[in-house]
Amino acid sequence: MLKKSFFVIVFVLIFLLSGCGVKTKKVKDPFISIKEQLDKLESYTATAIVELYNNKIDNKFAVVQFYKKGKFRLEVLKESGSPDKIIVYDGKRSYVYFAKVNQVFVAENTEEIPLYSMITSFIKNYINSGGEIEKREMDKFYLITVPILDKNIFMYKEQMAFSKEDLTPKELTIFDINNEIFSKITYKYFKYNPEINDKLFTKDSVTTLAGNLLDSPVIEIDAKEVYKYCGINPVMPVYLPQGFKLLNVLVNVNKNNGVTFVYTSGGDLIEIFETVVDQNEIVNEKGFLLSEGVYYKEKDNGEKEYTTMVNGMQVKITVTGDLNEEEILKVIKSLR
Repeated sequence: MLKKSFFVIVFVLIFLLSGCGVKTKKVKDPFISIKEQLDKLESYTATAIVELYNNKIDNKFAVVQFYKKGKFRLEVLKESGSPDKIIVYDGKRSYVYFAKVNQVFVAENTEEIPLYSMITSFIKNYINSGGEIEKREMDKFYLITVPILDKNIFMYKEQMAFSKEDLTPKELTIFDINNEIFSKITYKYFKYNPEINDKLFTKDSVTTLAGNLLDSPVIEIDAKEVYKYCGINPVMPVYLPQGFKLLNVLVNVNKNNGVTFVYTSGGDLIEIFETVVDQNEIVNEKGFLLSEGVYYKEKDNGEKEYTTMVNGMQVKITVTGDLNEEEILKVIKSLR
């Protein structure tokens, strides 16, 4: 009996010792990864849709943002897509072009300039928060809340939502001293550390939109050039609603080299995503049949999505804004 107990004890000890040798793979804290990514941010581009709720007066506008190593450029657009104001900071001074008076001013008072909408403004408050940081996890986002350094009764603290997919900034909410929403900024088409031409940050560039300054295939795109990079021959709309212009072209290597064309007019956006899919693999969550071959559904965030097939490719058109169904069907019909 004693001998049997001895062997049982030895077996248990061996099991415990072998278990200690198994290393459990540690999953990296996503909030640490977010912090590391923000620390390494040297440049970015994004379109920010800014919503203001000050004094119960709703206001909404689009800001195209460029940032590079302390320099920045903001293009505040009217609904027509033309500039309302353009702000350029060259590292020493800020210059502001006001379209209403067609004049450039050296910025002394930046209260009416939406610098708070910049991702770097959040980073500054995050780094210097002195430990007053709240972190939460939601279904689709990681949330980080920090106090605003130069706080006032309208802008007291801010909360950034980061995508769980790639940890990029998606939405910034600014709260007043009563914890009511002062502003909500939604970031679209965010690019992390892209190459940006330095001439965008000069005084001489302040009266002209970036799209008219850069000799870039991103702005003046040819469908044949896209084919070289993604391996598919995308279709382009012959018809666009009045005021819409091509803002950006993206190739998503994680989604069968799908191509996204982004068109904008003020705060309204049309995003056309095209990819080659197997007919048997087409997702059934297309929504309901709107017209022949065109399906429609409204997404959780209020965006409208239209799905169809053109030249053997699946085309998804996502609309942000007040564009009506008739206009989008004209866009779909004109795809060539």
